[in-house]
Amino acid sequence: MIRRLYRYVLAEIYDPFLEPLERTLKAHRLDLLSRTYGDVLEVGAGTGVNFALYPEGVNVYAVEPSEAMIRKARKKLRPGIRLIHGGIEDVPRLTGLPRQFDFIVSTLVMCTVKDPYETARIYKRLLKPGGRLLVLEHIHSTGRPYGMLQKWINPLWRPLADGCNLTRRQDLILKQAGFKPESETYFRTGTDWYKAVMLKED
Repeated sequence: MIRRLYRYVLAEIYDPFLEPLERTLKAHRLDLLSRTYGDVLEVGAGTGVNFALYPEGVNVYAVEPSEAMIRKARKKLRPGIRLIHGGIEDVPRLTGLPRQFDFIVSTLVMCTVKDPYETARIYKRLLKPGGRLLVLEHIHSTGRPYGMLQKWINPLWRPLADGCNLTRRQDLILKQAGFKPESETYFRTGTDWYKAVMLKED
């Protein structure tokens, strides 16, 4: 009960808390999402921050496991976007969805999933041949002082941020899982970030 209540509080403060960061991330989100067409799976839709950035005519299936976040995301729905309660592990079992997608959108998601390697494997299965994974994720800093700080505060941060892990290298995880960058960018905004368009290797 307490955890559920906390998630509703977190959903309420999420957008205002991240607003300064999102002013920088918006251009990166738009750069990725402007490429989309056909059937798109957005994983971890959160409060729906991506919804306004999709081109017209795209069919977006946005999955989100948090009921509190879904309540916020519903206010941002646009034509062509279907909001679904569930996580990435639920997608293969859900009815009414395409079996495979032209694009999978993973923005600020892989830090919170329980098993990022299994998530990457599911991504591969759900992408059409030639489909692309669009990635925008914060990663463990390669700079020694800040990277050490992330390790120290991570045990406290994770429960406060609903599972967000500061010490994962999602870029390396995805490459190890068989994704090849078509394009990739590393940048720093508060922490280290990774943006990529990725193809699954055969």
